[in-house]
Amino acid sequence: MDSDDEPLSKKFKLSTRPSVEEIPTSFNIANLPHLTLVNVLKYLDFKTVCMCATLCRSLYEASTDTSLYKNITLKHTMSKGQLKAYLLRVSRPRSLSIEYKWYDKRQQSEDYTEFNEYIILALKSFGQYLTSLNVESCRTEEVLSYLSECSNLQRVKFMRCKASFEPLPRITGLTHIYFLCSDIPNAVLLDTLKVNRNLKSISLCDNINLYVNGIAEVIGEYNQNVEKVKFCENRHMRAKGLKGLARCNKLRILELTGGPYHCDPEDSLQQMAAGCPLLERLVIYGWKGINDDNLMPVLQCCTQLKNLDLRGIDITIKSCREAALSLPLLKTMDVYKCSRIKKGQILKLQQEFQEIDFAIY
Repeated sequence: MDSDDEPLSKKFKLSTRPSVEEIPTSFNIANLPHLTLVNVLKYLDFKTVCMCATLCRSLYEASTDTSLYKNITLKHTMSKGQLKAYLLRVSRPRSLSIEYKWYDKRQQSEDYTEFNEYIILALKSFGQYLTSLNVESCRTEEVLSYLSECSNLQRVKFMRCKASFEPLPRITGLTHIYFLCSDIPNAVLLDTLKVNRNLKSISLCDNINLYVNGIAEVIGEYNQNVEKVKFCENRHMRAKGLKGLARCNKLRILELTGGPYHCDPEDSLQQMAAGCPLLERLVIYGWKGINDDNLMPVLQCCTQLKNLDLRGIDITIKSCREAALSLPLLKTMDVYKCSRIKKGQILKLQQEFQEIDFAIY
């Protein structure tokens, strides 16, 4: 640089911080677009939405938007005024959840007379628009008798419920059925399975009076498009039931849990492997008659398997190695309580196949 040259100077100063003049002195939520306000209210429960509606006209108009009431929940803790106001705003909901107090037979039963009236009113008023119904701890026959009003249901979920469920077989468009700790007659469930030929998912856990072997045979005959079957019942699956499920060639998830299966699997696993090649998750928990030989067809035919849960069965490290070699998509393999497999053997196999998680605890 020559001595006559002037030194370079900064001509621009960049800053991400706004000047004092640029900072707004106040913010009015009422000026937000209607759609933005509606999307904010979707994250709030009904009681909070009602409180917001009293703040300004914009929030009130947003609180009346029908999109807020497509998925609604009616709880036993809601007051009479809340229930009445809620139902006045609902027109054509898609999903309804009904929540009673957690059922405990050791405690005195609650009086749900008033709550039941609003539940019945809701089912009679817009049951025909519902595609999903979730009911928890309902023990009132009258309420569940109004299932007949919900003719377009696709998904049903009953937890800790007790009733005759007589209207259920009249619903013929179901794709998902879930029963947990409920008291449903076995015959009613069988009739429901027979008339719903497009079922995709069937989950039965800790229910009363259900015989999963007969249910599995009916599924194999009438619900061959099912993709997920989960049984966790006191009456365990046997070879005959598993052979029935082998006819469901679109099955992707099969979970048989609930304790030890003291019965002979015969050739049921071989038939299932041949009939269900698309299986991605297989859980066979505690089936005492399964060993390396009758598990081998599953490992060789069901090449889409990603998750294997073989807890408590009588296999050796041979099956683990065969699974690692034969199943290119395998991610997890649970061999907890498999007494013939030693921890050291699994650790050595884990080093060879690091992409697979071998759970032995």
